[in-house]
Amino acid sequence: MSRTSYKIHRIGLANVSSYLIYRPGEAILVDSGSSGSEEKILETLQRLGLEPAMLKLLVLTHSHFDHAGSAGRLKELTVCKVMVHSSEAERLRKGYSPIPSGTRWKAKLLVGVGRIFAGRLMNFPGAEPDLLVDESFDLEAFGFPGKVIHAPGHTFGSMVVLMEGGELIAGDTLFGVENKQHFPPFAEDLNALVNSWKYIRELPVKTFYPAHGRYFSMDSFLTEYESAIERYS
Repeated sequence: MSRTSYKIHRIGLANVSSYLIYRPGEAILVDSGSSGSEEKILETLQRLGLEPAMLKLLVLTHSHFDHAGSAGRLKELTVCKVMVHSSEAERLRKGYSPIPSGTRWKAKLLVGVGRIFAGRLMNFPGAEPDLLVDESFDLEAFGFPGKVIHAPGHTFGSMVVLMEGGELIAGDTLFGVENKQHFPPFAEDLNALVNSWKYIRELPVKTFYPAHGRYFSMDSFLTEYESAIERYS
């Protein structure tokens, strides 16, 4: 098998997806889901013919509870290194990340209600990061042809993963929920999110793999792009 070959497998967890980038004998996981998701992730590894020790790296697109909640437990159960953006390292350690502001009116209402219960909603078991990213990280260091790229906006330290084949694992920088906008309903820094979208538009992306919803094409992204930039700039 070619060193550059790989497969991407979506793992459907509770209201979120994580993505396994793998080949025989080694794997990288993007996001870990909420606390307790480690069992399904390990079962998926086994079903694909991978042992826990073959998981080399866990990339956290950001440190919200539904993306980082199982990071600590997975680190204990495998040999994986945990990667997060440097600006969110302390959030990961503490196991708490604040609710971002809403980008449109329904989301703003949800945020208002959610912040009343924020302590319970946003807490998760903390984890110690092993690798901190500033602008980007080349996954060739782990044998896979791709890059982790800082794409702030949804959170200050949000990141995406762009693979050689044009697959972009988007975290919450883009959404894929049917009949909804791709533009995220929540953002810590709206201006930064708009700029991240402008940056992503220039990347050689063929397919987007969001944490929420279904995968979609670059054409689908471009259909919304101009109106989103105009509306949210």
